[in-house]
Amino acid sequence: MTTLKHRWAAALAAGAIAVTGAGASAALAPAPAFAQTQSTIDASQRGTLHVHKFSNDTPGDAGNGTQIDTGSLGDPLAGAVFKVEKVTNVDLTTNEGWQQAAQIQKGELQPQLGAAQSKATESDGSADFSDLELGLYKVTETSAPAGHEITTEPFYVTLPMTNPTNSNEWMYEVHVYPKNKKQTDVITKTVNDENATTVGNEIDYQVTGKLPSAENLVKVELTDIYPADRIENPQVTKVALGDGTVLDSADYTLDTTQSGLATVKLTDTGLQKANALTGEERTVIADFTFTVKDPANAGDLSAAENRAMINAKGEGDNTPDPNPTDPDNPNVIPPGEGTKTYYGNVDITKTGDNGEQLDGVKFDLYQCDAPDALGNKVKSDITVTGGKANINSLHVNDWVNGEAGTSNPNGYCLVETQAADGYALLAQPHYFQVKKDGQEEISLTSLDVKNVKNNGGFNLPLTGGAGVTMLLVLGGLIMAGGALYMVRNNRRENKA
Repeated sequence: MTTLKHRWAAALAAGAIAVTGAGASAALAPAPAFAQTQSTIDASQRGTLHVHKFSNDTPGDAGNGTQIDTGSLGDPLAGAVFKVEKVTNVDLTTNEGWQQAAQIQKGELQPQLGAAQSKATESDGSADFSDLELGLYKVTETSAPAGHEITTEPFYVTLPMTNPTNSNEWMYEVHVYPKNKKQTDVITKTVNDENATTVGNEIDYQVTGKLPSAENLVKVELTDIYPADRIENPQVTKVALGDGTVLDSADYTLDTTQSGLATVKLTDTGLQKANALTGEERTVIADFTFTVKDPANAGDLSAAENRAMINAKGEGDNTPDPNPTDPDNPNVIPPGEGTKTYYGNVDITKTGDNGEQLDGVKFDLYQCDAPDALGNKVKSDITVTGGKANINSLHVNDWVNGEAGTSNPNGYCLVETQAADGYALLAQPHYFQVKKDGQEEISLTSLDVKNVKNNGGFNLPLTGGAGVTMLLVLGGLIMAGGALYMVRNNRRENKA
């Protein structure tokens, strides 16, 4: 009879499965065939549970409690938090306790759980729970590190387990290998720059970050990584969650103390709202607005690239914060992969019909589809000096909102508002485009705008001739002589 009980105990011990692959069952796995044993459990022993965590999207075979080769399990994953709770209504030092464990596995008995111990996996992906009382334990992953999902269901482990390779001994150290699935597109970004025509206009960005699986999120920070030499004055116009909830202003703060970083940080009330979400709704979305500025180097015609990152952690997750320049961190949009806005410069040469340089000419600049279809005014009073004028930082017309496309309107028009002395105004606007043309640095756009002399250079007829002038002079002399005669004649009469 004693031997039969020992066999039953060994069978249940072997049924407490450590897991790899898609995760462990929420209950004990069915017990295999009875194992022969001649040993009894040493009740004075203490147990150790070794949790080994790896980032792996491919399910593998279930573990058996022993230590295995981890070369094919993926990358060690730090920051996964596990909670271990002893089942207090089961005593595995008795045969009755093993039978009760089997009832829990079948759903015939509800486990009563004791105090929880929680640990996060270290840099090697391990979390060790040592000096545990012998018994049945429920193991729950409560928090996955940012960029990962919890894919392991809660599972049970017996301490000890029957050694699967030597069935007449007990293992007081058990190894389990749960995995986590990586999240795809952890951090994404879109840009709306179609109205950011030139310096002083606004560019809008939307950043979306997926939140890790965690019972209790304690930190959520969504950061816009922007080129401070090209855009400035970061503002947040809206912060929302994946279920459509728009957060109140008290649910987050905006930190802009570090140039080039604008970070939305959820407050306690914002974290509470985020913690209530599950699945695909567990995301945070922030809308940012920036102002286009004159680059310090006016000749800088490279792209204004904008990136983003998310720093989200559950309770107990002590992994390092992501680095904005880390090219391999899934929580960071790496350099070169952010949204890009392109601006170009325009040189205007103003000459007469004989090639002479003209001064004093003024233009207004409009968006337009054609010379006869003007849109919004972009700049006023662009003045020509020494035959030259420059317009810096004009949005290209063939790359809009982060992708190849045509702007609306599709080009620009120069409208001459003041002509050079002696020259005619342009009869119609001068249409042109600024193009990316598949390049990362925009070529300088050069315009040669010619004027002709007023009235096409033709002389107007004179308004009078020499004969008329002489008549006027003679008429004046005659009138003066007549007046003098009258004065003398009056004097003579007075004397007489």
